[in-house]
Amino acid sequence: MMLSASRCSRRRSAGFTLIELMVVALIIGITLTFVVVSFDRDVDDEVQVEAQRLGALITLAAQESVLHSNEHALEFGFDRYKFLVLNEGQWQAPEEDGMLRERELPKGISMELYLEGHEFSFEEMSTAVESEDEPAAQATGPRVYLLSSGEVTPFEVELRHHDGEARFMVKVGITGKVEIERE
Repeated sequence: MMLSASRCSRRRSAGFTLIELMVVALIIGITLTFVVVSFDRDVDDEVQVEAQRLGALITLAAQESVLHSNEHALEFGFDRYKFLVLNEGQWQAPEEDGMLRERELPKGISMELYLEGHEFSFEEMSTAVESEDEPAAQATGPRVYLLSSGEVTPFEVELRHHDGEARFMVKVGITGKVEIERE
């Protein structure tokens, strides 16, 4: 009897049963699902944070315009945006304000700008700049204005990550009210 019991245990230890393999495959599948879902959430969270940052900076610049009675502008580029202040008839970067400095979008996040309900094409802007003789560094993108009267050029900016599903729309009305919507 001992002999047959040891044969059974050797045969048993020689491989896995179908049920054991199915359980392992199920565990691997569930783990991969959580990894993929958490990755999508991470990039979607990154887009949400960037949308909230842009909305907060627009609100700050609008308040600064009214508080200090000066005009601000927000200039957009393909992968960046910067705030400007009208100083002695010229638009310049704010000197002492680190919050309103030029910002580049994080890698993988893209931006679409809508002015008066129409999408602005950054590709057309870059093509026009390349065809002109002026250097690309002097090229300016579209601007929206944040006036000392409290009025703002109405616009919308859509932010999304190339690897994520969520899109966030930053909507700014003529009164300077900023809304952030997930689409």
